[in-house]
Amino acid sequence: MSFAETLRKKVIKHEPPVAERLPFEVHVDRHTVMTKNRDYMQVIRLTGASFESADDEQVNIWHKRLNALLKNISSHNVGVWQHIIRRREHRFPPGEFPEGFAKDLNDKYSSRLSGEKLRVNELYLTIVYRPFPSAIGSAMFNLMSKADKSSRQAEREQAVEKLDKVVRQVMRTLRRYDAEKLGIYKHQGVYCSEPMEFMGFLLNGRWQRVAIGQAPLRKLLPASRPFWGNETVEVRGATSTYFGAMLGIGTYPAETGPVFLNELLNAPYDFVLTQSFSFIKQESARRTMRIAQSRMEAAEDDATSQIDEIDDALDDLASRRIVMGEHHFNLFVKSDTVEGLNDNVADAIDILGDTGMTPVREDLAIVSAFWAQFPGQFKDRPRVSGINSKNFSGFAPLHNFPSGRLTNNHWGDALTMYMTTAGTPYYFSFHSSDPQDKNDVKIKDVGHTMVLGPTGSGKTAWVAFNLAMLTKFGATCVLFTKDRDTEIIIRALGGRYYPVQSGVPTNWNPFQLDKDNPITMPFLKRLTLYLAAPQGNVDALDVTDVERIEAAVNSVLRKDLEHRRLGRVLDFLDVDSIIYKRLQRWCYARRAGQPDGENAWVFDNKTDTLAGSLGDALITGFDVTAFLNSDELRAPINMYLFHLVQSLVDGRRFALFIAEFWKALGDAPFQDFVEDQLKTIRKNNGFVVLDSQSPKDALKSPIAHTLIEQTPNKILFPNDKADYEQYKTLGVSDRVFQLVKETDPESSRIFVLQQGHSSVVCKFDMEGMKFELDVLSSKKHTVAMVDALRAEYGDEPENWLPHFKAAERKS
Repeated sequence: MSFAETLRKKVIKHEPPVAERLPFEVHVDRHTVMTKNRDYMQVIRLTGASFESADDEQVNIWHKRLNALLKNISSHNVGVWQHIIRRREHRFPPGEFPEGFAKDLNDKYSSRLSGEKLRVNELYLTIVYRPFPSAIGSAMFNLMSKADKSSRQAEREQAVEKLDKVVRQVMRTLRRYDAEKLGIYKHQGVYCSEPMEFMGFLLNGRWQRVAIGQAPLRKLLPASRPFWGNETVEVRGATSTYFGAMLGIGTYPAETGPVFLNELLNAPYDFVLTQSFSFIKQESARRTMRIAQSRMEAAEDDATSQIDEIDDALDDLASRRIVMGEHHFNLFVKSDTVEGLNDNVADAIDILGDTGMTPVREDLAIVSAFWAQFPGQFKDRPRVSGINSKNFSGFAPLHNFPSGRLTNNHWGDALTMYMTTAGTPYYFSFHSSDPQDKNDVKIKDVGHTMVLGPTGSGKTAWVAFNLAMLTKFGATCVLFTKDRDTEIIIRALGGRYYPVQSGVPTNWNPFQLDKDNPITMPFLKRLTLYLAAPQGNVDALDVTDVERIEAAVNSVLRKDLEHRRLGRVLDFLDVDSIIYKRLQRWCYARRAGQPDGENAWVFDNKTDTLAGSLGDALITGFDVTAFLNSDELRAPINMYLFHLVQSLVDGRRFALFIAEFWKALGDAPFQDFVEDQLKTIRKNNGFVVLDSQSPKDALKSPIAHTLIEQTPNKILFPNDKADYEQYKTLGVSDRVFQLVKETDPESSRIFVLQQGHSSVVCKFDMEGMKFELDVLSSKKHTVAMVDALRAEYGDEPENWLPHFKAAERKS
């Protein structure tokens, strides 16, 4: 038997029970845990910085800010543990869908994603405050305060106060990383500890609630036991077992940077990366570096560059450009089998080796490396090495792929999940949430979204897919669509669809709106004045004409319902006046021998079949193709439709989708909508989705800047004609623009999702779901097919949709 094997068995033989190896003693307040050595710690969870879509300049700025943070909290009383947990994630957003297409779509889509081996990276930062960093100081305090409880209480209060001060500074600096302190919470009447649930995962390899009891915290955690072997640990739980190996750093790289470990974030296996950094006094650091420099010089070492580097480091230290600390690094690689573990370790060694470091697989040190994962275990840390704060900022840059939020969004659970190009899930909601508010009751989140992508990029299918997902919330949705591109999905969801056709009576009659509603009269006057004004310019009307028109509107509204219509306004105007002639274009003939007005089909109908029924169906669509490009028709029609939509903005869950928004909202009457109504919709539990298949036209329109500011969500599909200057107005990075410009939409099916201060590249690949795609994105031939099926089987989707599916299978 080798000496190493003998030593290992001796170590294992004397290994104490699991709970005795853990340092955690008690919660002294909601967020603070005290260890048995009377150190104090708080745990911060982070989503991380979205590096994938960030420019190099931005990444370097983040790196400098982290270094500045470390300098600001530098104290020999402070230690930092940083963890990255990479694990499988198989959860899909729950929700109750009505029976029908949306439910079937969600089931099939979630089933497809369940076959993907998705993983998430979870980032944690633990701040440890040590009142007595040295063993001698701690022993002296324990001896002196043994009989004096007040001294211990005072020490505790002072330590917690200093820890709180450090953590507050960390939280402020890391706000863009969505920093969130873990703490005590109540579940079904029982108090549980988030910090201990995190520690429990490090120990057991799975998440479980940790209820706080009378026993020390360390005794509440063990649900498994590690068994040590040659370079391998087997962690056995009650129902599962996994194997792990510890990798450390044999030789540090010559230099570090903010992205040199990012490849680990894509690894196809589970791991826990643990690093610690405990600050050392400046004088101690200076003395250590000078001793190392003197040894090199005395040995006539040829490493002149290293001697010079120490000179530079001493200068940086003296100028407070850096601070020094003791660093330890361990990568705990996992697998369900020993064979799989060895493969994973080989891959991890390659990744670490590519950074310039020399990774080693721990043998004798595997036990101490395992326990060093737990914050506060200073004595267990293997291979501790002195590095500076810039180095540590490179080792722990807090980069990640955004993952959204599965639960506790503004409307509850996430709307759906997308897979990112990194193989991680992104839980999407139109409302981006504030991690500081777990119940999300303080902030009415903004869900306004801008979607840009040319024809064939996947934009229409994406919009339609999310429309279907909204049915699980029972949201009322209104869509202004173009080219009947979403007609099939709207009808498949049981919605009502109105394809406005030029010259075909719409059955709209604004004058049959409820006259007792206080907003009806002002609206009818605005609409009639617009129709009677030259090119809709109401300011060009003289005061007398305005008064005559308003009086005429008043007179019509005094009539019985069946006699109220736009044409009746003419009865109260001078037939030879210019306002009569302009308004006549919008009315049917009032006298024998007169021709009907060219636009009479729009508003001058006997009855109104729309106003009273809008909202009866949860989804309503209007095809705007016939009037979108008509300067004469577009504004007044939209004025009426938007007025009706306004009645649905009453606190119910509501979503408004507007295609080619730059045209629909670019007319003068919609200045109020752009500036005020978006805020009103938000405050009343709604949001607006603005999309365009002409990003160039959309981004150069006069209203683009205002709308960009009010839409925190940007969904950008590949566009090989993207213009750099125009896309920069969206606030995208050069990296995001490059992705949009150079990605082939046909082969990739990706889009960039920019939400808040995070950007992520997601996939919207529905391979094997041809029928569903044909429903989501209408084509001329599929719309014609559905028209024929509806004529034969009726409008109810359960009657015609199965036949459409059968026909699609044959095609």
